[in-house]
This record gives sequence, C-alpha cells and structure tokens, in this order.
Amino acid sequence: MLDTVSLKDQARRNRRDTAVVLAAIAALMSLAGWLLAGGLGILVALAGAALALAVSPGNSVALLRALYRARPLPFQAAPELWRVHMELCRRAGLETVPPLLIIPSASVIALSTGWGRHCAIALSEGALGHFSPEETAAVLAHEIAHIRAGDLKLLRLADTAGTLTHALSAATLILLAVFLPEILAGEASLNPWAIVLLALSPIGCDLLRLRLSRTREFAADAEAARLCGSPRGLISALARLERRYDTLSPPRWWQLIRTHPSTGERIARLQDLAVPLLDLPQRLVFGTAPWSLPTPSTQARYAWAAHPRRRHMW
Repeated sequence: MLDTVSLKDQARRNRRDTAVVLAAIAALMSLAGWLLAGGLGILVALAGAALALAVSPGNSVALLRALYRARPLPFQAAPELWRVHMELCRRAGLETVPPLLIIPSASVIALSTGWGRHCAIALSEGALGHFSPEETAAVLAHEIAHIRAGDLKLLRLADTAGTLTHALSAATLILLAVFLPEILAGEASLNPWAIVLLALSPIGCDLLRLRLSRTREFAADAEAARLCGSPRGLISALARLERRYDTLSPPRWWQLIRTHPSTGERIARLQDLAVPLLDLPQRLVFGTAPWSLPTPSTQARYAWAAHPRRRHMW
C-alpha cells in the first residue's frame, strides 16, 4: 500500500526540482547566446529549443529495431503481460497503448522511447526471465510513467539546450580567438568573467541535464508505485538489480555524473510510500491465477495493440 501524503509530497518535490533545473538550463543557454550576439543570440537559442520540441520523435519501433534488434511482442506470445500492460496504461490515462517490443539480449534492459502516439516500450529477454510477474509489472509501470509525464520530451529539450550551449560557447570562444590581436593591442576590451562563464556554462549545463534525468527517475518511481497500488514490486525489482549489478561503492561525487540515482536512494524513497492508503488504484494482484481480462469496451479500445505490426503511425 501507499502513503498518499508522502506520494503528494514527493510529486511536489519532483515538479519543483524539474522546474528549477529546466530554468537553470534555459538561463545558461540564454547566457551563452547573449555573450555571442546579445539579444539576438538569446532569441536564436530559444528558437532552437522550441524547434526541438516541434520535431516529431519519429518511428520509435524502427528506432528500437535499429539500435537493439528489438522485435514486436504480439499479444498471443505473452497475453498476461499484455493484459497487465493495458491495465497500467488505463490507470495512467494514456490515450493509446504503447507497443511492446522484445530485445534479444540476456542483459536486464527496460526502456521507453518517444512520446504521445509515437512511443514504444522494450523489455529484454533477460528482464522477462529475471523479474517476477509483480516486478515486471512495476518495471512496465515505471516506463509508462515516463511516457505519461512526457519525460522523453523534457530530456530532448534539455539535450537540445545543452547542445546549443556548447555550440554558442564554442562560437564565442572562436570569435575571441579571432580578435585576440586587437584585445592584446588594447584596441578592444574583454571582461575576464565572460571567459570564465563561457568555459563553465557547458559543463554546468551538462551537470544540470544529468540532474534532470535523476529527478525524472524519482518521479517515475513514485508514479509507478501509484499505478501498481504498492511500491513493493518496484522495491523488489530494484533490490534484485542491486544484488546483481551494484557491486562497487563509487565516491559521492560520482552521483553528479550519473543519469540515474543510486539504487539505495530510489528504494529509500519508495519505502517512504509504503503505508496503507484508500484512494489509489487497487493493487495489482499476482498469484497462480491469470490476471483478469479487460472489459469488452477496453478490448475494443485497445484491440490494435495486440497487432503492433499493423500500425503505421510509428
């Protein structure tokens, strides 16, 4: 079960952290643009970031096929997994059910890509064999939470802002090098703090992008617990991963350059949610009996999801 108060507190904290990090990234990008071309540079930077959001994420299924040799997982091959997937999507309020793909790898991999109607979720053969049904549902809920929140769009925006910051900073430094003779001759003035800001702004932007990624992971964990009605499955899945992979103890500064929070931090936050509640979706029940079938209306609404190959929108 979940603690609704803690869940709402974590949601507010994650929204606040996301807003602060995005504002800081925008400020660094605008600063780099201003140092290059004043107000025009700021407009160019903001226009570039807006363009990144306007561009469609493209065919997510084709992308996963190209990068991971993933293949669509039909309903008939894993009906219970598909039923849980559709139920989680219903609880999340998604308009369409993202297609499921299988990655032919023994490694434990779970990922989502795209947003809106151009999204997909992939699980590796290793993940399906490694996790219990409850853990698998929690992992699916985590990826669905990313899609529901539009995290892929946020991260694309942050990546674009970071790329623009690097480009604007580099262009400004090149111009400084071109006019270096005039500066040394005293024919032009140069603020040394501008050079410091130019050198540090790309680094700061990169660190903020990583911070944003970690914040969105915390948010997806909390939303996954809400969708499942309990944090137990995700806690168990994370603990299983920690036993398998987290054999080293990196220094604290290492956390600054990670895309994901440490497993211990994620488990600790999820454990804060583990008290009874009344107003969240019923916890998914796992046992020897199969999960309940969707209602006829739900089956009709999501019928295309059983045949992802027939869709052409990705």
